[in-house]
Amino acid sequence: MNAQFPAPAGTGAVPQRPVVLIGPMAAGKSFLALHMAKFYGYDFVDADQLIVSRHGVIAEIFARHGEKYFRDLEADTIAEVLRDPDHADAIFSVGGGAPMTPSVREALRHELVAYLEVDAATVLPRIRGSRSRPMLRPDPEQRWQELYEARRGCYEELADIVLDGTGDRPVAEIAAELHERITRLRTTPDTTQEVPS
Repeated sequence: MNAQFPAPAGTGAVPQRPVVLIGPMAAGKSFLALHMAKFYGYDFVDADQLIVSRHGVIAEIFARHGEKYFRDLEADTIAEVLRDPDHADAIFSVGGGAPMTPSVREALRHELVAYLEVDAATVLPRIRGSRSRPMLRPDPEQRWQELYEARRGCYEELADIVLDGTGDRPVAEIAAELHERITRLRTTPDTTQEVPS
């Protein structure tokens, strides 16, 4: 849990920080973030889309420069968005491997983080035969399982909110839960702070 997040005691203030959406590849993070933007008025920012718009297709970045180069681009992009006041009310979707980069993980400890939790049965139909995700090569199903097991603990550690994205749960239902929980966290006084006597 990111203890810094709730509003300061007695202020009722709404922290103007983006909500960072994490989770494994193909969990549906970008789809959920878009739904939040359309129906609840949040700004929508997607780290992978920003990287593609500036540097080209991610699979080609991996092929030309390797994963380390991509992770550095990704970390710089995430730091830039988190610093930008124009994205203060965004739902900010980041790639499944982003929290594994130490600088990103440290930055997310100070943000409101929502983890979209899924399972293999939910995701595998979406990635079967995929050629567009370099981290899932050569066997998308096996690699997804391996990566999820390696990253799951990090997702759980960073999460202030855990959303059940398994099965056929409608995105509208997940979005409604996320909006309600964001609202509650942003209006809950931080009782960990001392009140002057």
